[in-house]
Amino acid sequence: MSSLDLVRRLGRNEESDECYTPANQIAPLFNYLDKTKTYYEATSGKSSLILDAFNTSEYNIIGSNGVDFFNTTKDDVYDGVITNPPYSKKDDFIEHCYSLQKPFALFLPVAAFQGKRRGNLFMRYGMSALVYNNRVDFTGKGQPHFGNAWFMWGFMPDNTIHWVNNPSIKN
Repeated sequence: MSSLDLVRRLGRNEESDECYTPANQIAPLFNYLDKTKTYYEATSGKSSLILDAFNTSEYNIIGSNGVDFFNTTKDDVYDGVITNPPYSKKDDFIEHCYSLQKPFALFLPVAAFQGKRRGNLFMRYGMSALVYNNRVDFTGKGQPHFGNAWFMWGFMPDNTIHWVNNPSIKN
């Protein structure tokens, strides 16, 4: 498969959903979170790497334990949502996060900045991002053909971009 084919498919099928966040990729996010608050990991039914990173760093997070995120309410997500959603459902996750009216950080492909549905949501509600200077290696087999960012709402001023070093890359 060519890089162009991969980009065309990225985030539009279930194959793209198997990108579990390496625990070290949570570290830059901690600079924007409050240790006294409790966060909700909406997809911890399949992977607990985000939970592991939070627990190791003594931040509070509660996993979904397989509960369908789209059935959660504002009261279910504590002080905010932190997750790497299935890329094929990113628009639904973004929309539901805004509807909950709690801060959120979603680890998504950089290409997710574009898209009619989510673009309209970003323009309506605002969106900020924590963007890595290098791509994230999800598999240990080398960096993928796409970059990632933490798409954030409520953790930093709207419509700002902060650049950070990828913790797994020696600078």
